[in-house]
Amino acid sequence: WKKRTWFILSNQLFSIILILSIFYISMDDSELSEFVSNVDTTDTTLVVNESTELVALRIQNDEATLEAINELQGIILDSETDLQAKNDAYDRLKNLNDNKTTQEKLEKLIKEEFGFDSFVKINGDTITITIDSSEHDYNLANDIIRCVSSYFKSDKYISVKFN
Repeated sequence: WKKRTWFILSNQLFSIILILSIFYISMDDSELSEFVSNVDTTDTTLVVNESTELVALRIQNDEATLEAINELQGIILDSETDLQAKNDAYDRLKNLNDNKTTQEKLEKLIKEEFGFDSFVKINGDTITITIDSSEHDYNLANDIIRCVSSYFKSDKYISVKFN
């Protein structure tokens, strides 16, 4: 459901930008200058949640994953692609899906065990964890690494970052 939510939010944002662009283009200069002069720009505070970086990382990761999925599906559906390339594309597609599931499970595990929101990215044997905390705690990082490494049967290179 998270994928669908991000997809829907990004589509809604794109729709809003498109509508505003059309509105801007269709306005003549006198209406535009009147509109701009009525806008209050004195209060330009930006509210940033601590999880803003995590959201940005998730969106970036989801976009890269979606691009890879589209590319792999193109290979699978191409009638001129040989069977070995289709099998390799299918295996990579399955691996992407497995990684996404594992990432979500690890984020849930970190939230339950340590009480922190996190972003987990798996790339082969490398796991990068970004914790939503401004306090950098060496012991917490080690505990998270131990907890995550116990989830896997093989050795993984795990790093923890704090934002």
